[in-house]
Amino acid sequence: MWGTCPPAAPRLHARFRQQSLRFDSLPESKRYADTDAERAEILRRRHVLLEALLNDTALPGDDALFAVTCSWSGTSQPTARDGMVARAVPAAVHWRSDDLATQPGYHSWHHYFVARTTVDDPALGQLLLLVASDGTDGVLLADRTLDWLYHPFDGGARVIAGSTDARDGLAAEYNAWLSPER
Repeated sequence: MWGTCPPAAPRLHARFRQQSLRFDSLPESKRYADTDAERAEILRRRHVLLEALLNDTALPGDDALFAVTCSWSGTSQPTARDGMVARAVPAAVHWRSDDLATQPGYHSWHHYFVARTTVDDPALGQLLLLVASDGTDGVLLADRTLDWLYHPFDGGARVIAGSTDARDGLAAEYNAWLSPER
């Protein structure tokens, strides 16, 4: 899907703005969960959107996802991911590193790790809740065809659909969850 664009969510969103939607994790754009019921709602919404995306692109019965997680450093040498991220996605392997610095003489290396998971994997739920509580950033989820991308963050998620038609279908189906922020 992303071609030569680094798999950094802000850059992907900028490149694929026409296919992008932003969804809230909780009613009234509430950013963080305070109760178990709110944490359950965050997971429910995230799973519903992932399943809808998979239903549009995956082979029947295929719920496989790629989970991309990150670490960051000032050098090109990959650094270990945060311990909670590593526990949530222990099978991840280093995929690539990109220097995303925008100022001369400064380096901001993003080290991307990828693993396979499924929507029903409890570890994925753990990772999604970690993101929701601002415990990590830079997570991307995609199906095996890379037809779409799902970027969860604290307060919501951005979907980069495979087409504007797919985007419009998601917007119509989950209109109540759309964020007022685009």
